[in-house]
Amino acid sequence: MATQSSMKILEVSTISPSSDSPNTATEISLPLTIFDLFFLKAAPIEVLSFYSHTDLDFFFFDSILSKLKHSLSLTLPHFLPLVGKLTWPPDSQKPIIHYTPGDSISLTIAESDANFDDLSGDHVTEARNFCHLIPHLETSDSKASILSLQVTLFPNKGFCLGVVANHAVLDGKTMSLFLDSWAYISKLDKHSTLLPELTPFFDRTAVKYPATLDSMFSDRLLATNSRSLKPHNFGDPTEDIVRGTFELSRTDIEKLRKRVFSWGDKVGDEAKRKTLEPFQLSTFVLTFAYIMVCVAKAKELESNKLICLYIPANYRTRLDPPVPTNYFGNCAGAGGIVAQARELMEEFGLAIAAYRIIDGIKKIEGFLDEAEKWIKLATGEMGAEGTQTLPEMITVAWSNKFKDYERDFGWGRPQKVALTNINRTRATTIAESKNGNGGVEVGVVLRKHEMDLFASLFVTGLQSL
Repeated sequence: MATQSSMKILEVSTISPSSDSPNTATEISLPLTIFDLFFLKAAPIEVLSFYSHTDLDFFFFDSILSKLKHSLSLTLPHFLPLVGKLTWPPDSQKPIIHYTPGDSISLTIAESDANFDDLSGDHVTEARNFCHLIPHLETSDSKASILSLQVTLFPNKGFCLGVVANHAVLDGKTMSLFLDSWAYISKLDKHSTLLPELTPFFDRTAVKYPATLDSMFSDRLLATNSRSLKPHNFGDPTEDIVRGTFELSRTDIEKLRKRVFSWGDKVGDEAKRKTLEPFQLSTFVLTFAYIMVCVAKAKELESNKLICLYIPANYRTRLDPPVPTNYFGNCAGAGGIVAQARELMEEFGLAIAAYRIIDGIKKIEGFLDEAEKWIKLATGEMGAEGTQTLPEMITVAWSNKFKDYERDFGWGRPQKVALTNINRTRATTIAESKNGNGGVEVGVVLRKHEMDLFASLFVTGLQSL
């Protein structure tokens, strides 16, 4: 088991945007939008990328570090808000992102004697084993850093690149954009103009929504938690919390699709049966319909217990007018669907879940119409009815559209990409399969006894299709 004592800090430094870029000398302020405010108290986004190099000595590692630092300095002028701080000025209705010339980000270089193969594999392992690889993100009530990095060496095994970002400033799409841009510049190994699709778009006026939502959020937050910029304290995972990665190949997904479609006349009302087509049974729908079924059985829930699937969605194309896909910030809507555990455990439970998810995705279009409900959730006003009435939550994080395993900084693609904030939030991630087979991999966090049953159910369920 990796612990804090198994890690040695080799260097703590700061990286500044390259002074060769003229825009680094200009002060910048960006207001948060309502989409950012939804994540003001959320856990930071934590992405660990593992790179296997069995011949990795200190000399080779130094050359990689030099390349990383130089390319990061060249990338940051394109992403100056990441270098700044999140603050809440006394005269402002809401927090702002503020960059001042001279700002920089923290970079920690460390060495670990933890088991690299255990951490970079797909098998089940203790969630707390990853804690020492996650860089610290400085946050106080009045000011919060936005980005922090750590590179951890595993001698003669490989290294891990850890990136942590304040969720109030960016969503997974923007985090992916930043990492792709950094990799692009690193691989070219020179000053470069970013491709249009990699160049962030910062104009907040392009995001149209009722102005009253900002004041609604701020008023509720001020009434409950003053102006603190600290996220909720989710706590580190305990020893009985484990995580594992489970793959659905393209063949598996096609089998799930055929099975659900063949059950179309067994579940749902007549209108749904008429509208359900194979193309609606997307990889996302099928993956999380299957996950819902496996979780319900693995947790051995009471038959009337509700299971809620929280579905996030990129809202850039859903706004009117839409904003560019390279928009910098949070721009995600959400929806939710519920099912009773007994429904999911029935013979046609997979199809029931799939129908519900399709319906839930359609309703995401009206996310802003239910903004007050989401504001109450984000500020902690909802969910106080008592744990007996709360549903079992499955929250989806990340996306298989981010193409994590195609990201090459110049020394090869990662062996493993893991989102570690789910170790505390218990969310479930979806990413494209590292095997390049058109499938997906799902990151799951459960208690040890639940994970043992989940893993068995996941495998045997696919074998029975």
